[in-house]
Amino acid sequence: MRCFQCDDDATQECPRCGALYCDDHGDALCQRCTDPALALPSYRVYRGSLAALLVGSVVALWLLVLPPASADRDGPSQTIAGLVNTPTPTATPEVTPEVPDSTVTATPSATPTSTPEPTPEPTQEPQEQTYVVQGGDTLLGIAERFAPAGVAPGDFATRIQEVNGISDASSLQIGQELIIPGE
Repeated sequence: MRCFQCDDDATQECPRCGALYCDDHGDALCQRCTDPALALPSYRVYRGSLAALLVGSVVALWLLVLPPASADRDGPSQTIAGLVNTPTPTATPEVTPEVPDSTVTATPSATPTSTPEPTPEPTQEPQEQTYVVQGGDTLLGIAERFAPAGVAPGDFATRIQEVNGISDASSLQIGQELIIPGE
């Protein structure tokens, strides 16, 4: 076996590239693997990484100067400089002086008259309603949403299951119409 650069007998194999070399053409690695020119990235990789760095810097600077307005934020968007220099508002309670009312006059008291007591109106019982199953809905979640006061959601889920003839609570389908009992 010969050295990859000369005609001498090879004494070692490069652990990196597998080339055979003699003692004159390498130490721990062959001379080709230790060549500084081969350690540089190619021209295209170098230029591409510089272009990506430039584009990323421009985008980051743009977002710092003009941050995007979000739908849940009220008012104009603020820059970081505006946030740093904006004083923190403090709440000051308003004190309204009490002024005696000079227009109050004494009125004679009315004599009590008998008025019939109002008859209590019959309370309306909750009516059945329909509900269309949405994505992510569970029977217990629907029961928690529609359960009347004083009724445990687990019991109400069982009632919904009985009214709709559902044998498996996990078999709800998106778009399925459920009858929600009114009790």
